[in-house]
Amino acid sequence: MPHRFRNLIGPSIRAWRMNRGITQDELAARLQLSGLDHLDRVAVAKIESQIRSVYDFEVIVLANALKVTVAELMAVGPKEMEKALPDLVRGKRG
Repeated sequence: MPHRFRNLIGPSIRAWRMNRGITQDELAARLQLSGLDHLDRVAVAKIESQIRSVYDFEVIVLANALKVTVAELMAVGPKEMEKALPDLVRGKRG
């Protein structure tokens, strides 16, 4: 059974996190220190795996925790967006 496809920025979050040499636990700790107490390592893993939705306010805190802009975090090419949009709207993945 395919899992629900709930965000487009998960791979970007993972890439920026890994580029910074930060573990999922370390990112979760940064998020919690920033006030997102509900985001633990499991939540970070689900976001990165695109099986958890990300609220707009969480995107801002994620960007700050990764020391990138929201635009950098959400940078998605037009072809990738065009391909992913129908699945995002339906909440399904491929």
